[in-house]
Amino acid sequence: MSGARNMPTASEVKRLNRNPADASARAFTYRFLAEAFAYPEPEGWVWIREPATREALDAAVREAWGSLPETSALAGIAALAIAGIGLEAARADHLRAFGYTVRGACPPHEIEYGDAKADALFRPHRLADLSALYRAFGLEMDDLAHERQDHLAIECEFASILAARAAHALENNRAEWIDACERAWRLFLREHLGRWVQAFASRLEGMRPARWLLDSVALMLAVVRADCAALGIRPGSDDIQLVSYDGSDEAFCADRCGLNGAPTDSPPESGLVP
Repeated sequence: MSGARNMPTASEVKRLNRNPADASARAFTYRFLAEAFAYPEPEGWVWIREPATREALDAAVREAWGSLPETSALAGIAALAIAGIGLEAARADHLRAFGYTVRGACPPHEIEYGDAKADALFRPHRLADLSALYRAFGLEMDDLAHERQDHLAIECEFASILAARAAHALENNRAEWIDACERAWRLFLREHLGRWVQAFASRLEGMRPARWLLDSVALMLAVVRADCAALGIRPGSDDIQLVSYDGSDEAFCADRCGLNGAPTDSPPESGLVP
């Protein structure tokens, strides 16, 4: 069943974004997280380390999650940790944590997490659901982005775009657009991002990676858990296992993906092009 057909009904929807400022703040924070988990590239790494970015992140987290002061503290810790790491060191840390292939000890890809004995169609069906959700918002995979659409950085990018769309809808008081964005938030957190990030974080923490990666995952967990709680969603368990598969599934590892359709004022891309 595609993601579009799984959209929550109106009676299931709780409002995540209260006003344009709240939604814009959420968009900025998820954009920061997308850059933190993408493979470090020069332009993006310069942007994420800038003092102006750190200040904007602090303001964004206070706006969107102001009732959770610990989240603001985590944002400051993550931003400062990243600011102290140069590009080459960040690349080495990223490769040490995630390796050169899709399937390492701690894969940053959603469909690698599930029942260890899952049905053979688990992975292609979940990937198709995610693609359908992207397409429902006019987003297509970009052949120039060397990542699969279920990579954590790409999912954070989608969360950022979804929040930006919500901000635009709220600013223009378009009830039907607001409703579509809020339904998509619930679906995305319930079936995708909120389902697997706790298991990913648990694996990453067990690998003792670089401090800036640990601090980034702590911030991500805080905002995802808070957003799930706001919508009455229980996040996935931290002990979800990796799905087993044979060599015939290696075609997944050769996919190139990304998203087209970012807002034109987005910071440097980690898989998005306008």
